[in-house]
Amino acid sequence: MKQHYILDSLLFLTVVVCIGTGIILDFHLFSRGMKGALRTWHLYSGYLMAGGILLHIVWHWNWIRAGKKYW
Repeated sequence: MKQHYILDSLLFLTVVVCIGTGIILDFHLFSRGMKGALRTWHLYSGYLMAGGILLHIVWHWNWIRAGKKYW
């Protein structure tokens, strides 16, 4: 259970970073000097988020399969 809490917390953090940097980049809220660093943070937080989502699905696969009965 603790593993799920840690993974959920990390997923939340990567989502916040990815959304935050995306909004900042979209509305040009920082100078050009920061743009490269923000793009890097945005890119890698997206990669970490995608990996975390895949791990989350793998860990919950039995729960997902059991839910098919109700859909």
